[in-house]
Amino acid sequence: MSSLNWGDLVRDAKDASGGDYSPLPDGDYELKVLEATTKTSQSGKTMFAIKAEVQVGPYAKRLVWDNLVISPENKNALAIFFSKMRALGLGDDFFATNPGNAQIEQALTGRPFRATIGSRVWNGDTRNEFKKYFPYASAPIAGAPVAGAPAPAPVA
Repeated sequence: MSSLNWGDLVRDAKDASGGDYSPLPDGDYELKVLEATTKTSQSGKTMFAIKAEVQVGPYAKRLVWDNLVISPENKNALAIFFSKMRALGLGDDFFATNPGNAQIEQALTGRPFRATIGSRVWNGDTRNEFKKYFPYASAPIAGAPVAGAPAPAPVA
């Protein structure tokens, strides 16, 4: 017999997602990193898997995930990685300390940020994907997507 209380687990999952597991509509969202975990990608690269939660608007408490992959052989991919890290508040000064993966995980956890979220079809399912990261702004965005609205300039 299972020692898990499945009813409680289902309720907790619905609380976290509002009971809706469908992809978020494309748009800009205010988010917070709930968890960051170091993993290895299928190609053997180090990546930080983040779980983020929408903070405001009709999609508040909905969860989205992203993988921030480190590709040392690709300067463009590295620029994108560090651009995302700067948007998350981890700039050149942070990385100048040569942090370990556990320190990066800890520094990412709890970080507010903004992102443009889109969708794509993968294996026949529509899934969310992060299109751009932006630094957290003190003025909250609506939380709901703003169709056709220009996104703020990405971090360089």
